[in-house]
Amino acid sequence: MISLAVATVLLLIHALVCLVLWTLMKLGLLPVRGHMLAVMVLVPLWGPLLVVLLSVRSAVFGDDLKDATLEALRINDDMHRSMLVQGREGDDGVVPLEEALIVNDPGDRRRLMLSMLTEDPDAYLAQLQAAKLNDDVEVAHYAATAVAQISKESDLKLQQLERAFKTDPSAQNLNVYCDYLGTYLASGLAEGRVAQIQRQQYARLLARRCEREDGLALRVRYATALADAGEVDEAEDVAERLVADAPDEQDVWMLCLRLAVLRRDGEMVRRVIDAVDKQYVYLSAENREKLAFWREGEEAR
Repeated sequence: MISLAVATVLLLIHALVCLVLWTLMKLGLLPVRGHMLAVMVLVPLWGPLLVVLLSVRSAVFGDDLKDATLEALRINDDMHRSMLVQGREGDDGVVPLEEALIVNDPGDRRRLMLSMLTEDPDAYLAQLQAAKLNDDVEVAHYAATAVAQISKESDLKLQQLERAFKTDPSAQNLNVYCDYLGTYLASGLAEGRVAQIQRQQYARLLARRCEREDGLALRVRYATALADAGEVDEAEDVAERLVADAPDEQDVWMLCLRLAVLRRDGEMVRRVIDAVDKQYVYLSAENREKLAFWREGEEAR
């Protein structure tokens, strides 16, 4: 009974204090924000005390506290900005991977090589192939070993895809085998006579795909593969049909330019450049650079 009576008295005192504070707030004598009312009412004794302390602090410090807070925020912002600038300035020491393999000291080169081998050698194939010619014997050895392993795995996968296609020459198996063979040839892993045989096979696979599919990009790939395999006459036949079907496509005209260069026919190069100019063919920045290079070469002759 005694504890109940004490609790009742405390609640009455709390209610009285809340009433007094609410009255002062209405009279404008106590600057209390609306969201603090819930704290004042629902937290016995400590709630009103907290409201009073916050109001007193606001009254005493006023705008000085706000200015101090804003100043602290400004300082923090400046610190973060300076950290970001320092981070960008640190990039000045970053060099391309190829340069690091050439100019860095032997210890750095070997650490970089081991990092490439442990992360994902396939993603650094071009760099590994270049590193095979490095003056550092250890780096060259690591690179040659990694390239040989990648080549072995690629040959094995290529054989598996070829067997799957011969067993089931479906469109899906044809496409997978053809696309992987194209990637394999582009990687430069195939060399010499093996590369020539694979280029011819790639052209044959693309010919079969063109029989099943009809797409401009696929036909350009086919003509390019024929040119890579040394079958320039056949590539020119495909290119002529492409020009007739799609005279506004930049890839078609860049193919024609490449065939003209392979022929070492200056007159044909000029005809292709003139045709591109007359047709007002849209060219990407890369293709504009290529065309400008051959245009300057022909003008200089």
